Amino acid sequence: MMEIISTKSIKENTLKLNDFALKTTEKIVSKSIDSVENLQKITSKTIKHGLKFSAKQQDNLFNNLEKEKGMIWRNLNKTLDFFSKN
Repeated sequence: MMEIISTKSIKENTLKLNDFALKTTEKIVSKSIDSVENLQKITSKTIKHGLKFSAKQQDNLFNNLEKEKGMIWRNLNKTLDFFSKN
């Protein structure tokens, strides 16, 4: 009779431990997934802001280059006009 009670007790405790382990693992995995999703959102926002900033900087650079190119052509044309008259 002692063996039956001990075996039954061991089975019950093992089932309880397995249930606890499964629930704990599920909570940990669920929290980990939530954390990764939040990090992905933050990373996505950061990348988008970085790309927008880079695009603005690139636009500014090319606008300034176009202005400088125009100024160089105007000065070059003035210089060529001056030498062509002489």
